[in-house]
Amino acid sequence: MKNPSISISEKEKRDGDVKLEEEDGVKRRDESEKPPEDDCCPICFGNFSIPCKTNCGHWFCASCILQLWHYRSTIQRCKCPICCCLISKLIPEASLLVQQEEDVVELLKKIRRYNRLYISGAYGVFLKVLALPLLTRRILRVLMDSLMDPDQVRLNYYLMRILAFFLSWIYCSCQFQFIPTGGLGIWRLFDICAIATVAIFSLVGLCHRWVLRRRVRQLAVLPAQPD
Repeated sequence: MKNPSISISEKEKRDGDVKLEEEDGVKRRDESEKPPEDDCCPICFGNFSIPCKTNCGHWFCASCILQLWHYRSTIQRCKCPICCCLISKLIPEASLLVQQEEDVVELLKKIRRYNRLYISGAYGVFLKVLALPLLTRRILRVLMDSLMDPDQVRLNYYLMRILAFFLSWIYCSCQFQFIPTGGLGIWRLFDICAIATVAIFSLVGLCHRWVLRRRVRQLAVLPAQPD
């Protein structure tokens, strides 16, 4: 026959172990709601400013990860700079949700807008329809960046000539007469406009690249500022 006191002590021990495990889980969960105190943002290498956590568990400044998404992709999810996992959700630090500062509120709105873009299912499709103005602006910006890329002059040249041919075919098929073509003809006129557009955007892209490189050289020669 088993000793009742031994059974009761074993049960209390098991209950104590379960309670300790639950407390450890709560502690780890609470600690995961804020970035590590001895760490920094992997993008700007500074102290966390309005920190947020990705679905892969890494912490970044909200402004840094949103800027990275803004400049690296169009409508696709941003990739985590640490593990290259696609970021489908950004979780801001819990203490930020009760703050009323204007910059914090604005960044929280941007985080919610990012999260809404990558919700799956019918509700996600509905939210993407609501975000069409944002997606349209991003797609147009990418198209402009492609046209201004000096390394894509040949590709842009062929694409613009194909577009000119398509527009001239529509113009002739619909028997429009509102464009004065002179002796060039509509196809030749559109072709010249396409070539001129590629040339102008390429020159603008070269100037932009030169300005950026000049700024980088200026920053590289700046003396280190004392603390």
